[in-house]
Amino acid sequence: MTQLTEEMYAIFDRDEFSFKKLKSQYSEDELAQIKTDFKEIWQTWKEINLNVYQKLPQDKFAKVHVESWTNGWNLRDHYWAAYRLNALADKTCIGVMLDNKQLQVYLMFQHYKSEKRGDNPEQYNKLLTDLPDWAKGRTTNNWYLWDKNEMEFADHLSLNEYLTDAEKQTSFNKEATQSSFLLGKFAFRKQDQVADMENFILDGIGQLLPLYRKLAN
Repeated sequence: MTQLTEEMYAIFDRDEFSFKKLKSQYSEDELAQIKTDFKEIWQTWKEINLNVYQKLPQDKFAKVHVESWTNGWNLRDHYWAAYRLNALADKTCIGVMLDNKQLQVYLMFQHYKSEKRGDNPEQYNKLLTDLPDWAKGRTTNNWYLWDKNEMEFADHLSLNEYLTDAEKQTSFNKEATQSSFLLGKFAFRKQDQVADMENFILDGIGQLLPLYRKLAN
């Protein structure tokens, strides 16, 4: 059980992530300490996601992919991990992301190299028609929808609004089907307390699985 702390959010509170520019702003010792701090919290992030993976059906899920804390030229401006059903390993995933604003667990279509695989998001986007039934009986507070082309840090459409406002639902569906939609559960900095990150992620994955599994049929 790992608590989500202010320190985890705050590691991303910087304007610059490029190593080249950071070298011009800090001494070698200062930069080394920044890297150490950033990597230490990432190690906790990695352990959290490995713990989550161990609690998932090992025969159904591919090993969790935990993105590195650096791409070689920059510190990441977020930590990210991906959970994939074996049957859908190259098409869609459940992503988990932590940045300086929120922790989120979300379903997404993988556009990266999709053209080479011959994939398109049309089948995936059909899941939008399943959302009203999927949402029945669920607590939908802190669940949000957005489309691939929407800014990452934009205020997304709440699932409650989507379900209760036909005009917004129609408008969102029209925009999202031009690319693909994302659906996720959020915990917001300075607003939501997460005492157990593993449980938060597992709950998000568990709730998204009924939709995710439809794509394997």
